[in-house]
Amino acid sequence: MADYFGLSYPHEFTSAASLLIALILLRVITIMHYRFGSDEPQHLHVVWGWARGFVQYRDLADNHMPLFQILCVPIYKLIGDRATILYWMRSVLQPLYIVAFWCTYRIGSLLFSRRVGVWAAILVGLSTDYVFCSVEFRTDNLWAPLWLLCMSVLLNRALTMRRALIAGFLIGLCFGVSMKTLLLVMSILIGGFVTLIFVGRERLGIGWGQILGALAAFFASALIVPATIVAAFALYGIWPQFRYWVFDHNVVPGLRNHPAWWMIIFAVGFLLVTLGARRIVAATPEAAVAARRSFVFVTAGFFITALVSFWPFLSRQDYLPFYPLAFVICTGAFLTISDRWAQHRNIAKIWRVVPMPALIGICELLVAVLVHPFWEDKAKLECDLLRATLKLTEPGDFVFDRKGETVFRQRCFYPVIETFTEERIRRGLMADNAIQRCIDTRTCVAILPDKMPPATFRFVKQNYLPIGNRLRVAGVLLQSSTGGKQFEFQIVIPASYKIIARDVGTVT
Repeated sequence: MADYFGLSYPHEFTSAASLLIALILLRVITIMHYRFGSDEPQHLHVVWGWARGFVQYRDLADNHMPLFQILCVPIYKLIGDRATILYWMRSVLQPLYIVAFWCTYRIGSLLFSRRVGVWAAILVGLSTDYVFCSVEFRTDNLWAPLWLLCMSVLLNRALTMRRALIAGFLIGLCFGVSMKTLLLVMSILIGGFVTLIFVGRERLGIGWGQILGALAAFFASALIVPATIVAAFALYGIWPQFRYWVFDHNVVPGLRNHPAWWMIIFAVGFLLVTLGARRIVAATPEAAVAARRSFVFVTAGFFITALVSFWPFLSRQDYLPFYPLAFVICTGAFLTISDRWAQHRNIAKIWRVVPMPALIGICELLVAVLVHPFWEDKAKLECDLLRATLKLTEPGDFVFDRKGETVFRQRCFYPVIETFTEERIRRGLMADNAIQRCIDTRTCVAILPDKMPPATFRFVKQNYLPIGNRLRVAGVLLQSSTGGKQFEFQIVIPASYKIIARDVGTVT
């Protein structure tokens, strides 16, 4: 097996196998102990809604494409309403990580060698940002593996009509998960165009007819999934809500994450990428290999430079499609250089003890443990919140939360409270009727999140009493009366209340 993967140095196969086992253990521990992000219960709340007969966008606000949530509904129904459901849903997504792992290995093998593929897959899996983000229950962990599958199809052998159809369908699935796929498509087109210029059609043995036919097949196939989704929502009369939450809501005029001078950085950065691709093509004698390396290098380079330069709001999950390609390129370059160094006697001695990729993997593992100590259970907080929600509420009750943290109950305030919503409320583009909705729906359970409009924050704090981590129930704290037998207080949320006195219990 060591010979098959090209792990020929002493201890290299053992080191790779040991790090792979460590990677598996790290993912298992991360599933159980890594904190749940705010997007995870938000996605699960939408899945719960579909399972209960609600319709995304019409009954439940959500600013993502619906394919991921729809695919998760049958799995949710098997698991049911339980406080530990987020652990289960994280575990369900792990086969998708195996797909991403295999694609990383496959791309590394096609560009360089099986050895590069093995080390690239292991090293990206141990990198801190990737390992913790890729374990979460989020749309991006379906989106990124589909993108890597598309890249694997495009890189595997010559470009044919059949291959273009398959790759296009995979990109269409990406569109069904996230509209961020638009940047991926642009990256593919730019990568292919630059590669075609640097390598040349004659050297690759393809004509314009083949190229145009493949492009037509790619785009025709890519339209199938998003067109079906759009048609389905339009057919059921939900097109206005779908259009608003998927397209309009995520674009706030004048709201940008970067100043204008980032355009200069993009121009300089992409120029360096193209110069690097030209150097790669010149240094690679075989045309097919040169084309693959150039295509991946330019595609990844354009994606990252455009992302950091133009994307309105950057989040760590936006980088998930980039990391595997970056690690393939860097691992290939690193192993090429280190193999040359290993020809020197002193460096060869170090290689025999600990191969250099293994040393990097060990360092990554140590960083991951230091950043998020595995013995600290930070996932328990969300689990306790869901357990308390199930105990305090009935299926027909409403709750107030920011994005669906309580998962199993209807939210009294329709919009999700996130960056775009807050900005729209601040500008007066969206009505903030959260307070009135809490009153109208007799909402007795609320979450006090870190971020929400100030007026709503004050209302929740004044009219809901804390009973645990972030969880509050309708009520007020009555101050001791100096007048003797009676005092006045005001109840805002219509409900049945009890007066409880310290050291006495319920006052009758």
